Amino acid sequence: MKLRTDFVTNSSSVSYIVTMNLNIVNCFLDNFREFKNMKGTIRIAEALKNYLLENGTVSYLHEHEIYSCLMQFNDDDGSAVSKEILEMNGDNTDPLKMNEADLFAYIKGELILNRNISDLLNGFGATQVEQY
Repeated sequence: MKLRTDFVTNSSSVSYIVTMNLNIVNCFLDNFREFKNMKGTIRIAEALKNYLLENGTVSYLHEHEIYSCLMQFNDDDGSAVSKEILEMNGDNTDPLKMNEADLFAYIKGELILNRNISDLLNGFGATQVEQY
């Protein structure tokens, strides 16, 4: 993965609490898994689901099983990459062709940092809790 290096920004770290309603996510996966045009989205949802199941904390809110996990990363060191940056660098934007590290950089940049997670993936959310 190439990184854009034609400008300099101040380094900034951010923290988000990423959440998952397991029942909604499973319903989303069950309903869209067989659609060819959803394969990349399904890969992202499954990777994020597995990450939260392994690293998250489960809570019960109003009888709903909610997983949450604090995710911290720098927004300018390559650990969070948007689709726009990948396209400008001529890099792969297809989640099906990304290795796990690139996939999570894409999830952090395109979905969490750019606030697209709830629009693309039913059952997931993110709330920013720190920036420094």
